[in-house]
Amino acid sequence: MDCAANRRRMDERLDGSIASADERALEAHLSACSSCRQEWEMLAVIDRILADAPLECAPAGFERSVVKRIVRRVEVRRRIESFGIPAACGVAAIAAGYGVHRVVNWEAARSFVRGIGEAANGVLAPLAEPLAETPGFVTTWSQDPGAVGVVLAFAVAATVFLGVSAIRFIRQNALEWS
Repeated sequence: MDCAANRRRMDERLDGSIASADERALEAHLSACSSCRQEWEMLAVIDRILADAPLECAPAGFERSVVKRIVRRVEVRRRIESFGIPAACGVAAIAAGYGVHRVVNWEAARSFVRGIGEAANGVLAPLAEPLAETPGFVTTWSQDPGAVGVVLAFAVAATVFLGVSAIRFIRQNALEWS
């Protein structure tokens, strides 16, 4: 007794689209299975009630009001997503920047900036000054190789998240603009 297959046959019989072989199989199953027979009797009663019920027209403006509500909900959801994705991208960018800051050899970067500043006749030299001072806790914490590895892994994960989120944001807005 395959009740699930016969439930499908019940639907087909109500719709009037059942094949004669399937109808015979359904009749045989209904005579043997009391739970399916009860379900069939209920479905047949409901089908008769619905067939006899008069059709009512929706009030004027009903369709327009439903569409307006749907559009309003979609707009709210879109606004939330269009704020959430850039915010997540910003957080990921800050995290990635911090991770890179923790991993990069800033002494070499400072000397590079100083070299550019000297080569540019002192134009970029003021940029090297803020980089000259690094807080003590940053340099001592960064001496731990395990901490640097964790920060590097975090920076890579944040960068990947940033890229995926940016692509999703661009695709979402490209669909809206076209």
